[in-house]
Amino acid sequence: PILKRLELQILGVSEMRWPGTGYVEEDDFGVYYSGTTDNKFQHGVAFIIRKNLVKCVRNFIPISERLILLQLSARPANINLIQVYAPTTDHSDDEMELLYEKVSNIYKTLPKEDVTIIMGDFNSKVGKGKSGVHIGEYGLGERNDRGGMLSNFAAEHNLIITNTFFKLHPRRLYTWTSPDKKTRNQIDYILINQRFRNSIQGIKTYPGADVNSDHNLLLGKLVVRLKKVNKKILKSFDYRKLKKSRIRSTIVDTMQSWNLNQVENTSVNEDLKQIQEKVNIIKEHHLKRDKTMKKSWMTEDILDLMEKRRSFKKNQVQYKRIQKEIRRKIREAKENEHLEKCEEIERCQEKGDCFNLHKKVKELAGTVKRKACNVFTDNNGKILLEKNDIKKIWEEYIKELFHDNRADPPLLNGNEGPKILKEEIITALENAKDGKAVGPDEIPAEIIKLFSGENLTFLTNVFNKIYSTGVIPREWLRSEFVLLPKKPNARKCGDFRTISLMSHLLKIFLKIIHSRIYRICEEQLSDSQFGFRRAVGTREALFSVHVLFQRCRDVNCDIYACFIDYQKAFDRVQHYRMIEVLQKVGLDAKDLRIITNLYWNQSSSVRVDGEATNEVQILGGVRQGCILSPVIFNVYSEFIFREALQDMDSGILLNGERINNIRYADDTVIFTDSLQTLQTLMDRVAASSRLYGLDINISKTKLMIISKNQDIRGSLKIDGLNIERVKDYTYLGSNINEDWDNSKEIRIRIEKARAAFIKMSKLFKSHDLTLNTKIRLLRCYVFSILYYGVEAWTLTEASTLRLEAFEMWLYRRILRISWTDKVTNIEVLRRMQKTKEVLVTIKARKLQYLGHVMRNESR
Repeated sequence: PILKRLELQILGVSEMRWPGTGYVEEDDFGVYYSGTTDNKFQHGVAFIIRKNLVKCVRNFIPISERLILLQLSARPANINLIQVYAPTTDHSDDEMELLYEKVSNIYKTLPKEDVTIIMGDFNSKVGKGKSGVHIGEYGLGERNDRGGMLSNFAAEHNLIITNTFFKLHPRRLYTWTSPDKKTRNQIDYILINQRFRNSIQGIKTYPGADVNSDHNLLLGKLVVRLKKVNKKILKSFDYRKLKKSRIRSTIVDTMQSWNLNQVENTSVNEDLKQIQEKVNIIKEHHLKRDKTMKKSWMTEDILDLMEKRRSFKKNQVQYKRIQKEIRRKIREAKENEHLEKCEEIERCQEKGDCFNLHKKVKELAGTVKRKACNVFTDNNGKILLEKNDIKKIWEEYIKELFHDNRADPPLLNGNEGPKILKEEIITALENAKDGKAVGPDEIPAEIIKLFSGENLTFLTNVFNKIYSTGVIPREWLRSEFVLLPKKPNARKCGDFRTISLMSHLLKIFLKIIHSRIYRICEEQLSDSQFGFRRAVGTREALFSVHVLFQRCRDVNCDIYACFIDYQKAFDRVQHYRMIEVLQKVGLDAKDLRIITNLYWNQSSSVRVDGEATNEVQILGGVRQGCILSPVIFNVYSEFIFREALQDMDSGILLNGERINNIRYADDTVIFTDSLQTLQTLMDRVAASSRLYGLDINISKTKLMIISKNQDIRGSLKIDGLNIERVKDYTYLGSNINEDWDNSKEIRIRIEKARAAFIKMSKLFKSHDLTLNTKIRLLRCYVFSILYYGVEAWTLTEASTLRLEAFEMWLYRRILRISWTDKVTNIEVLRRMQKTKEVLVTIKARKLQYLGHVMRNESR
């Protein structure tokens, strides 16, 4: 409101008290903010700018909770805005000097020809009286020590403290008033580089701005011409249009008229180029995004009604009638969208597909979209502002990450491998997922699924040509990494997760290879591996750990467990050893040749702010986003543990069988009944892992001793370094503790479910959704989080009461019943039109899993 009332364009804020960093849009304004990294609501700085200026923003750099940089494109020079919130006098001078050092480091990286403004709460008094060329004679009060530091900083960097150069009444100079209203000081300033001092045409405080603060608003007028930043926008298409029968049938008719020429001597690159050109024409003609951004729930009926409403502006009766109809349709559309999402989540739940279940839940939870900041630093912590520097850093990082001194690919003899059938392609297409980002060839799976008749025959012939020769198309060997931050305020390359975008045609081709090699690879895996396998998953792995440890406690057997964490295990796989392992497994020669050529010729680039780095050859690691990678990694890790544990008859004796490890891909726990044996096991596992290129992360690997004897002592070493002993550990998202107390895990699940509900509270309190839809959302979104790992829970009376109380808390929030309303639980359930279900569901799932275990005794 203050920006509108005072007609401000940009507002710098000190002590914003927003945790984290990012950008959000509020009404007609954009907010760029930088706060604490520990989720505390203190300190913080921000810029609030009018939405029409957002298009002029070149860069946004959140440096700390006391410092933020915003770069704008303008004429005759670009503008750099730095907002500062300096420590108060309660803090030491060392903290103040550290802040000035950070500001100085940033200032030195900025182009000298730019307009640079440093402003904010400096908690310093420069005082009245001219000092050199950087401080004018119209300051206020007496200079203090902090004011001397600010003066020295301005002089060193050739900056002008602008609000000391305008002769004004003291009422227009003071920026802070003490709580008792008796003391007034000037401690907020706007600094500008001396070259552009004349661009500031006025500066004063505004005591009557009503900003609810002990500081006054400090206004400055800067005369510049802003210009729009022409950011590179990647062309995107709306594949949801394929759900419309009219558009879909038109595209199918067009595809049937294709004349794809299959010539025996043409290369696969030329064959795929034909498909690419035809698909691009279809996308351009039929699947372009509408210029007006639509809500995901928007329908053609609503748009038609909106158009009809426009024609009745002069007829208020008709206008209101149509408006009422539009609102009803919008409510229905929103509800239908949420019901569709609920059905997807329920399907994942029925299949036991935990990965996609929580992925869908997170998609549904995305109520507030905050744009992440793009701050990058080099290895020395220096902030990089230029895009070319950032691209160079990423290029070097990818080279180092996937570097390996690998030899030439092994010679592969033989020609085993049956011809690819059209039916295999149809099955692969049916299993292909929609809504995935396209690879370098920009051919989406949604259009490939429409192939039929001659087009499908053409594709089958292309696949067989690739399969028989082993020659892989150029576009299939290229991929592009997009960046996702692993944590808030990610700055270094290692703080980001690189997600690979690859050709959808390649994905379909590899689905066929996967279906051929899966059974052979599966036969190599031991029962202790639960990752990426059919019929088992995190549920079975967690249940096995819980039951095994509980059984040992019951018979008074001590357990010494080591939870292993590998350093980037998937990225450290050695290609030569990988092919050796797959040869030993007995894959067909053609399958092996395809995998070898795929790995030895692959390259990738990184997408940085819409632009790609130079391509880098990938020399190590399994391919990211590739359907073959999980099964290949499982076999690879199986050989590591097979060599490490051979001739070792140690572990926990259960039903006549020795068990010493449980694994979910690379998440491994090694356990035995004595510390000496565990040390031997870990020495062998570490040596075998190192032989295959994998290194154990000592700092994240933990030791746990589970025993009824609380005084038991012991230590474990890997490569001469001590492993930390912990009382509890989060394994596969579930809490495991040495007291074997399930109530702690139940409390954690309740709080996670509560946080999820609070995050979605706006949706649960919405008047647009019916009560039945809200209950379905509750089951899909909140209860699915609560029930994770429930099969291994041991319920006590206390935990039962806690679960029931949480369930009633949810219902009361949905009905907006306050605790002061004194409404009984019976009345709450009557209004919800249901009975309690959490405990019933938990017991049912435990019984259901018992039946699953009894039917699958081999596991």
